[in-house]
Amino acid sequence: MDNDLRASWNRLCDTLKESADYIFDPDNGADASEQAEGLRHQLRMFYWATDRILENSDTDHPELGWTYPFKVGQDNPDALYQSAPVDLNRTYRLTGRIDTVRYLGLSLMDYSFGRGKITQLLDLGSPDLTDIGGGRIDVVFSPDPDPGDHIGDWFQVEPIECRLFVRQFFSDWAAESHAELYFECLDPSGPPSRLDPVRTCELFDEAAREVDTVPKFWTEFAGNQRNRGQINSFDHVPPQKVSQSAQGGSEKQSYGQCWYEVDLDEALLFEVTPPDCLYWNIQVGDTWYQSLDFVNLPTTMNDSQARLDPDGMLRVVISHVDPGIQNWIALGGCPQGAITYRWNSADSAPVPTLRLIPVSEVGGCLHPETPRLSVDERDAINAERRRHALRRFTR
Repeated sequence: MDNDLRASWNRLCDTLKESADYIFDPDNGADASEQAEGLRHQLRMFYWATDRILENSDTDHPELGWTYPFKVGQDNPDALYQSAPVDLNRTYRLTGRIDTVRYLGLSLMDYSFGRGKITQLLDLGSPDLTDIGGGRIDVVFSPDPDPGDHIGDWFQVEPIECRLFVRQFFSDWAAESHAELYFECLDPSGPPSRLDPVRTCELFDEAAREVDTVPKFWTEFAGNQRNRGQINSFDHVPPQKVSQSAQGGSEKQSYGQCWYEVDLDEALLFEVTPPDCLYWNIQVGDTWYQSLDFVNLPTTMNDSQARLDPDGMLRVVISHVDPGIQNWIALGGCPQGAITYRWNSADSAPVPTLRLIPVSEVGGCLHPETPRLSVDERDAINAERRRHALRRFTR
Protein backbone atom coordinates (compact mmCIF):
# COMPACT_ATOMS: atom_id res chain seq x y z
CA MET A 1 0.00 0.00 0.00
CA ASP A 2 2.91 2.32 0.75
CA ASN A 3 4.07 2.03 -2.87
CA ASP A 4 0.56 2.75 -4.17
CA LEU A 5 0.25 5.87 -2.04
CA ARG A 6 3.65 7.13 -3.13
CA ALA A 7 2.85 6.42 -6.80
CA SER A 8 -0.48 8.28 -6.64
CA TRP A 9 1.19 11.22 -4.92
CA ASN A 10 3.90 11.34 -7.58
CA ARG A 11 1.27 11.25 -10.34
CA LEU A 12 -0.48 14.21 -8.73
CA CYS A 13 2.75 16.21 -8.46
CA ASP A 14 3.79 15.36 -12.02
CA THR A 15 0.38 16.37 -13.35
CA LEU A 16 0.50 19.72 -11.53
CA LYS A 17 3.84 20.43 -13.20
CA GLU A 18 2.89 19.30 -16.70
CA SER A 19 -0.67 20.65 -16.74
CA ALA A 20 0.52 24.26 -16.96
CA ASP A 21 2.19 23.85 -20.38
CA TYR A 22 -0.85 25.28 -22.20
CA ILE A 23 -0.35 28.62 -20.44
CA PHE A 24 2.69 29.26 -22.61
CA ASP A 25 0.98 28.25 -25.87
CA PRO A 26 1.48 31.23 -28.23
CA ASP A 27 -2.02 30.66 -29.66
CA ASN A 28 -3.42 32.07 -26.38
CA GLY A 29 -1.83 35.41 -27.16
CA ALA A 30 -0.98 35.89 -23.50
CA ASP A 31 1.82 38.29 -22.55
CA ALA A 32 4.13 37.67 -19.60
CA SER A 33 1.71 39.28 -17.13
CA GLU A 34 -1.15 37.08 -18.31
CA GLN A 35 1.09 34.01 -18.15
CA ALA A 36 1.90 34.86 -14.53
CA GLU A 37 -1.85 35.10 -13.84
CA GLY A 38 -2.30 31.78 -15.64
CA LEU A 39 0.15 30.07 -13.30
CA ARG A 40 -1.64 31.56 -10.30
CA HIS A 41 -4.93 30.34 -11.78
CA GLN A 42 -3.47 26.85 -12.08
CA LEU A 43 -2.57 26.87 -8.37
CA ARG A 44 -6.03 28.19 -7.53
CA MET A 45 -7.54 25.26 -9.40
CA PHE A 46 -5.28 22.88 -7.48
CA TYR A 47 -6.39 24.49 -4.23
CA TRP A 48 -10.05 24.26 -5.27
CA ALA A 49 -9.68 20.60 -6.30
CA THR A 50 -7.91 19.76 -3.04
CA ASP A 51 -10.60 21.44 -0.98
CA ARG A 52 -13.48 19.82 -2.83
CA ILE A 53 -12.06 16.35 -3.49
CA LEU A 54 -9.99 15.65 -0.38
CA GLU A 55 -11.26 17.99 2.32
CA ASN A 56 -14.99 18.02 1.62
CA SER A 57 -15.93 14.75 -0.04
CA ASP A 58 -17.65 12.86 2.80
CA THR A 59 -21.26 12.43 1.66
CA ASP A 60 -22.27 11.14 5.11
CA HIS A 61 -20.95 14.26 6.85
CA PRO A 62 -21.02 17.05 4.23
CA GLU A 63 -19.88 20.60 4.91
CA LEU A 64 -21.41 23.47 2.96
CA GLY A 65 -18.03 25.04 2.31
CA TRP A 66 -16.70 27.85 0.14
CA THR A 67 -13.34 28.56 -1.43
CA TYR A 68 -11.87 32.04 -1.75
CA PRO A 69 -10.86 33.11 -4.26
CA PHE A 70 -13.23 31.01 -6.36
CA LYS A 71 -11.70 32.04 -9.69
CA VAL A 72 -13.24 29.56 -12.11
CA GLY A 73 -15.58 29.79 -15.09
CA GLN A 74 -15.98 33.60 -15.08
CA ASP A 75 -17.06 33.55 -11.43
CA ASN A 76 -19.58 36.23 -10.53
CA PRO A 77 -18.01 38.96 -8.35
CA ASP A 78 -21.42 39.52 -6.72
CA ALA A 79 -21.50 35.92 -5.52
CA LEU A 80 -20.57 33.66 -2.69
CA TYR A 81 -20.38 30.12 -4.09
CA GLN A 82 -20.70 27.10 -1.81
CA SER A 83 -20.83 23.35 -2.41
CA ALA A 84 -21.20 20.08 -0.55
CA PRO A 85 -20.98 16.41 -1.56
CA VAL A 86 -24.17 14.35 -1.65
CA ASP A 87 -25.11 10.74 -2.24
CA LEU A 88 -28.79 11.01 -3.07
CA ASN A 89 -29.42 7.44 -2.00
CA ARG A 90 -29.68 9.25 1.35
CA THR A 91 -31.74 12.18 2.60
CA TYR A 92 -30.31 15.67 3.10
CA ARG A 93 -31.67 18.78 4.75
CA LEU A 94 -30.77 22.44 4.15
CA THR A 95 -31.97 24.97 6.71
CA GLY A 96 -31.24 28.62 7.38
CA ARG A 97 -32.13 32.26 6.82
CA ILE A 98 -32.10 34.01 3.44
CA ASP A 99 -34.00 37.20 4.21
CA THR A 100 -31.40 39.74 2.96
CA VAL A 101 -29.44 38.08 0.16
CA ARG A 102 -30.76 39.18 -3.25
CA TYR A 103 -30.79 35.71 -4.79
CA LEU A 104 -30.14 32.21 -3.51
CA GLY A 105 -29.72 29.49 -6.14
CA LEU A 106 -29.57 25.76 -5.42
CA SER A 107 -28.36 23.20 -7.96
CA LEU A 108 -27.80 19.48 -7.68
CA MET A 109 -25.16 18.77 -10.32
CA ASP A 110 -22.10 16.77 -11.19
CA TYR A 111 -18.73 18.44 -11.76
CA SER A 112 -17.61 16.88 -15.03
CA PHE A 113 -16.09 20.09 -16.39
CA GLY A 114 -13.98 19.25 -19.41
CA ARG A 115 -15.26 15.66 -19.48
CA GLY A 116 -18.62 16.06 -21.18
CA LYS A 117 -21.86 17.84 -20.48
CA ILE A 118 -22.76 18.81 -16.93
CA THR A 119 -25.80 16.99 -15.54
CA GLN A 120 -28.12 19.06 -13.34
CA LEU A 121 -30.82 17.19 -11.45
CA LEU A 122 -32.36 20.26 -9.89
CA ASP A 123 -32.01 24.03 -10.36
CA LEU A 124 -33.91 26.26 -7.94
CA GLY A 125 -33.94 29.95 -7.08
CA SER A 126 -34.99 31.69 -3.90
CA PRO A 127 -38.33 32.77 -5.40
CA ASP A 128 -39.13 29.03 -5.69
CA LEU A 129 -38.43 28.28 -2.02
CA THR A 130 -40.99 28.41 0.77
CA ASP A 131 -40.46 31.00 3.49
CA ILE A 132 -41.43 29.14 6.66
CA GLY A 133 -41.28 32.38 8.66
CA GLY A 134 -38.71 35.08 9.32
CA GLY A 135 -36.94 34.53 6.02
CA ARG A 136 -36.14 30.93 6.95
CA ILE A 137 -36.10 27.87 4.67
CA ASP A 138 -36.26 24.14 5.33
CA VAL A 139 -35.41 22.14 2.19
CA VAL A 140 -35.09 18.35 1.92
CA PHE A 141 -33.55 16.38 -0.95
CA SER A 142 -34.39 12.70 -0.80
CA PRO A 143 -34.88 9.56 -2.94
CA ASP A 144 -38.14 9.12 -1.03
CA PRO A 145 -41.42 10.94 -1.65
CA ASP A 146 -42.63 13.75 0.56
CA PRO A 147 -44.32 12.17 3.60
CA GLY A 148 -46.76 15.07 3.65
CA ASP A 149 -45.88 16.50 7.05
CA HIS A 150 -42.73 18.45 6.18
CA ILE A 151 -42.97 22.21 6.68
CA GLY A 152 -40.97 23.76 3.87
CA ASP A 153 -39.88 22.15 0.60
CA TRP A 154 -39.29 18.48 -0.21
CA PHE A 155 -37.71 17.34 -3.47
CA GLN A 156 -37.65 13.69 -4.48
CA VAL A 157 -34.53 13.21 -6.60
CA GLU A 158 -32.70 10.55 -8.56
CA PRO A 159 -30.44 8.48 -6.24
CA ILE A 160 -26.99 9.36 -7.60
CA GLU A 161 -23.81 10.93 -6.23
CA CYS A 162 -23.22 14.59 -7.11
CA ARG A 163 -22.86 17.91 -5.31
CA LEU A 164 -25.12 20.61 -3.98
CA PHE A 165 -24.01 23.90 -5.51
CA VAL A 166 -25.20 27.12 -3.86
CA ARG A 167 -25.13 30.55 -5.49
CA GLN A 168 -25.63 33.58 -3.24
CA PHE A 169 -25.85 36.83 -5.23
CA PHE A 170 -25.52 40.26 -3.61
CA SER A 171 -26.64 43.40 -5.41
CA ASP A 172 -26.31 46.01 -2.65
CA TRP A 173 -23.03 44.92 -1.09
CA ALA A 174 -23.51 47.18 1.93
CA ALA A 175 -27.07 46.19 2.82
CA GLU A 176 -27.26 42.50 1.88
CA SER A 177 -25.66 39.78 4.01
CA HIS A 178 -25.00 36.17 3.18
CA ALA A 179 -27.55 33.53 4.08
CA GLU A 180 -26.90 31.53 7.23
CA LEU A 181 -27.21 27.95 6.00
CA TYR A 182 -26.73 24.54 7.58
CA PHE A 183 -26.57 21.34 5.54
CA GLU A 184 -26.71 17.79 6.90
CA CYS A 185 -27.24 14.17 5.94
CA LEU A 186 -30.19 12.82 7.93
CA ASP A 187 -29.30 9.13 7.59
CA PRO A 188 -25.49 8.70 7.49
CA SER A 189 -24.12 5.19 7.18
CA GLY A 190 -21.66 5.65 10.03
CA PRO A 191 -19.46 8.06 11.99
CA PRO A 192 -16.62 10.06 10.41
CA SER A 193 -13.39 8.14 9.97
CA ARG A 194 -9.76 8.64 9.03
CA LEU A 195 -8.62 8.48 5.43
CA ASP A 196 -8.63 5.03 3.87
CA PRO A 197 -5.36 4.44 1.94
CA VAL A 198 -7.07 2.90 -1.08
CA ARG A 199 -9.61 5.70 -1.23
CA THR A 200 -6.85 8.27 -0.81
CA CYS A 201 -5.11 6.99 -3.95
CA GLU A 202 -8.38 7.42 -5.83
CA LEU A 203 -8.80 10.96 -4.51
CA PHE A 204 -5.26 11.93 -5.50
CA ASP A 205 -5.90 10.64 -9.02
CA GLU A 206 -9.20 12.52 -9.19
CA ALA A 207 -7.50 15.75 -8.06
CA ALA A 208 -4.87 15.24 -10.76
CA ARG A 209 -7.58 14.86 -13.43
CA GLU A 210 -9.27 18.03 -12.22
CA VAL A 211 -6.18 20.21 -12.30
CA ASP A 212 -5.30 18.84 -15.74
CA THR A 213 -8.73 19.36 -17.36
CA VAL A 214 -10.75 22.12 -15.67
CA PRO A 215 -8.44 25.13 -16.25
CA LYS A 216 -7.97 24.15 -19.90
CA PHE A 217 -11.71 23.65 -20.33
CA TRP A 218 -12.52 27.20 -19.26
CA THR A 219 -9.60 28.72 -21.15
CA GLU A 220 -10.83 27.03 -24.33
CA PHE A 221 -14.43 28.03 -23.60
CA ALA A 222 -13.43 31.70 -23.52
CA GLY A 223 -10.80 31.48 -26.26
CA ASN A 224 -13.25 29.87 -28.67
CA GLN A 225 -15.18 33.14 -28.69
CA ARG A 226 -12.05 34.85 -30.00
CA ASN A 227 -11.47 32.04 -32.50
CA ARG A 228 -15.02 32.44 -33.82
CA GLY A 229 -14.48 36.17 -34.28
CA GLN A 230 -16.86 37.11 -31.44
CA ILE A 231 -14.64 40.03 -30.46
CA ASN A 232 -15.94 43.30 -28.94
CA SER A 233 -19.46 42.37 -30.07
CA PHE A 234 -22.54 40.51 -28.82
CA ASP A 235 -24.04 40.21 -32.31
CA HIS A 236 -23.77 36.41 -32.07
CA VAL A 237 -25.93 36.23 -28.90
CA PRO A 238 -29.59 35.27 -29.58
CA PRO A 239 -32.24 37.65 -28.18
CA GLN A 240 -33.78 34.98 -25.97
CA LYS A 241 -32.64 32.79 -23.12
CA VAL A 242 -30.47 29.87 -24.20
CA SER A 243 -29.75 27.11 -21.72
CA GLN A 244 -26.19 26.87 -20.46
CA SER A 245 -26.90 24.13 -17.92
CA ALA A 246 -24.54 21.77 -19.76
CA GLN A 247 -21.71 24.15 -18.78
CA GLY A 248 -22.96 24.47 -15.19
CA GLY A 249 -25.03 27.61 -15.75
CA SER A 250 -28.32 28.26 -13.98
CA GLU A 251 -31.61 27.92 -15.83
CA LYS A 252 -32.76 30.99 -13.88
CA GLN A 253 -30.39 33.18 -15.86
CA SER A 254 -29.78 34.44 -19.36
CA TYR A 255 -26.11 34.85 -20.18
CA GLY A 256 -24.20 36.63 -22.89
CA GLN A 257 -20.46 36.50 -23.52
CA CYS A 258 -17.88 37.77 -25.95
CA TRP A 259 -14.13 38.23 -26.16
CA TYR A 260 -12.68 41.70 -25.70
CA GLU A 261 -9.48 43.26 -27.00
CA VAL A 262 -8.95 46.81 -25.72
CA ASP A 263 -5.75 48.87 -25.85
CA LEU A 264 -4.78 51.38 -23.16
CA ASP A 265 -6.07 54.31 -25.24
CA GLU A 266 -9.35 52.59 -26.18
CA ALA A 267 -12.71 51.98 -24.51
CA LEU A 268 -15.78 49.83 -25.09
CA LEU A 269 -19.16 51.51 -24.75
CA PHE A 270 -21.74 48.98 -23.47
CA GLU A 271 -25.36 50.02 -24.12
CA VAL A 272 -28.63 48.25 -23.28
CA THR A 273 -32.04 48.81 -21.72
CA PRO A 274 -32.03 46.26 -18.87
CA PRO A 275 -34.97 43.88 -18.63
CA ASP A 276 -37.38 43.63 -15.73
CA CYS A 277 -35.56 41.11 -13.56
CA LEU A 278 -34.59 40.15 -10.03
CA TYR A 279 -30.92 41.00 -10.54
CA TRP A 280 -28.40 41.71 -13.29
CA ASN A 281 -24.68 42.22 -13.62
CA ILE A 282 -21.86 42.79 -16.11
CA GLN A 283 -18.28 41.68 -15.54
CA VAL A 284 -14.91 41.25 -17.21
CA GLY A 285 -12.45 38.37 -16.96
CA ASP A 286 -9.04 37.45 -18.27
CA THR A 287 -7.59 34.96 -20.76
CA TRP A 288 -8.17 32.10 -18.30
CA TYR A 289 -11.87 32.98 -17.85
CA GLN A 290 -11.45 34.09 -14.26
CA SER A 291 -12.86 37.37 -12.95
CA LEU A 292 -10.52 40.31 -12.67
CA ASP A 293 -9.73 41.83 -9.27
CA PHE A 294 -13.17 42.91 -8.04
CA VAL A 295 -12.08 43.66 -4.47
CA ASN A 296 -9.81 46.59 -5.32
CA LEU A 297 -11.16 47.66 -8.73
CA PRO A 298 -14.66 48.20 -10.20
CA THR A 299 -14.36 45.29 -12.63
CA THR A 300 -18.08 44.50 -12.42
CA MET A 301 -21.35 46.39 -12.24
CA ASN A 302 -24.83 45.37 -11.11
CA ASP A 303 -28.30 46.87 -10.83
CA SER A 304 -27.57 48.52 -7.46
CA GLN A 305 -24.21 49.98 -8.49
CA ALA A 306 -25.18 51.39 -11.88
CA ARG A 307 -26.95 54.59 -12.90
CA LEU A 308 -29.55 54.48 -15.66
CA ASP A 309 -29.75 57.51 -17.92
CA PRO A 310 -32.99 59.55 -18.12
CA ASP A 311 -33.93 57.70 -21.32
CA GLY A 312 -33.83 54.37 -19.45
CA MET A 313 -30.64 53.27 -21.18
CA LEU A 314 -27.69 51.76 -19.34
CA ARG A 315 -24.39 53.10 -20.69
CA VAL A 316 -21.20 51.64 -19.27
CA VAL A 317 -17.63 52.46 -20.22
CA ILE A 318 -15.21 49.50 -20.15
CA SER A 319 -11.62 50.71 -20.24
CA HIS A 320 -8.22 50.81 -18.58
CA VAL A 321 -8.49 54.57 -17.92
CA ASP A 322 -11.07 55.96 -15.48
CA PRO A 323 -13.53 58.09 -17.53
CA GLY A 324 -14.68 59.89 -14.39
CA ILE A 325 -18.27 58.59 -14.37
CA GLN A 326 -20.20 56.22 -12.14
CA ASN A 327 -20.75 53.53 -14.80
CA TRP A 328 -17.16 52.42 -15.28
CA ILE A 329 -15.85 48.86 -15.50
CA ALA A 330 -12.08 48.77 -15.10
CA LEU A 331 -9.80 46.49 -17.11
CA GLY A 332 -6.83 47.17 -14.87
CA GLY A 333 -4.27 46.70 -17.63
CA CYS A 334 -5.62 43.33 -18.79
CA PRO A 335 -5.55 43.66 -22.61
CA GLN A 336 -7.83 40.73 -23.50
CA GLY A 337 -10.36 38.39 -21.99
CA ALA A 338 -14.09 37.80 -21.67
CA ILE A 339 -17.10 40.01 -20.98
CA THR A 340 -20.15 38.34 -19.43
CA TYR A 341 -23.59 39.69 -18.54
CA ARG A 342 -26.37 37.96 -16.57
CA TRP A 343 -30.11 38.66 -16.46
CA ASN A 344 -31.54 36.78 -13.45
CA SER A 345 -35.23 35.76 -13.41
CA ALA A 346 -35.83 38.20 -16.27
CA ASP A 347 -38.89 38.76 -18.44
CA SER A 348 -36.71 39.10 -21.55
CA ALA A 349 -33.11 38.73 -22.72
CA PRO A 350 -32.03 41.95 -24.46
CA VAL A 351 -28.67 41.82 -26.22
CA PRO A 352 -26.40 44.81 -25.48
CA THR A 353 -24.39 46.65 -28.11
CA LEU A 354 -20.63 47.28 -27.85
CA ARG A 355 -18.65 50.00 -29.59
CA LEU A 356 -14.88 50.26 -29.54
CA ILE A 357 -13.89 53.93 -29.45
CA PRO A 358 -10.84 56.03 -28.55
CA VAL A 359 -10.80 57.09 -24.89
CA SER A 360 -10.71 60.69 -26.09
CA GLU A 361 -14.20 60.27 -27.63
CA VAL A 362 -15.94 58.74 -24.59
CA GLY A 363 -17.43 62.03 -23.39
CA GLY A 364 -19.20 62.66 -26.68
CA CYS A 365 -20.86 59.23 -26.62
CA LEU A 366 -22.47 59.57 -23.18
CA HIS A 367 -25.88 60.99 -22.30
CA PRO A 368 -25.59 64.79 -21.89
CA GLU A 369 -26.85 64.57 -18.30
CA THR A 370 -24.19 62.05 -17.23
CA PRO A 371 -22.73 63.39 -13.94
CA ARG A 372 -18.97 63.49 -13.45
CA LEU A 373 -17.13 61.69 -10.67
CA SER A 374 -14.11 63.24 -8.98
CA VAL A 375 -10.94 61.35 -8.06
CA ASP A 376 -11.85 61.60 -4.37
CA GLU A 377 -15.33 60.25 -5.04
CA ARG A 378 -13.87 57.31 -7.00
CA ASP A 379 -11.45 56.56 -4.17
CA ALA A 380 -14.32 56.57 -1.66
CA ILE A 381 -16.39 54.19 -3.82
CA ASN A 382 -13.45 51.82 -4.25
CA ALA A 383 -12.69 51.88 -0.51
CA GLU A 384 -16.30 51.02 0.33
CA ARG A 385 -16.30 48.31 -2.33
CA ARG A 386 -13.19 46.72 -0.85
CA ARG A 387 -14.59 46.84 2.69
CA HIS A 388 -17.85 45.10 1.77
CA ALA A 389 -16.23 42.53 -0.53
CA LEU A 390 -13.85 41.45 2.21
CA ARG A 391 -16.71 41.35 4.72
CA ARG A 392 -18.37 38.78 2.48
CA PHE A 393 -15.17 36.72 2.25
CA THR A 394 -14.00 36.83 5.86
CA ARG A 395 -10.94 34.59 5.97
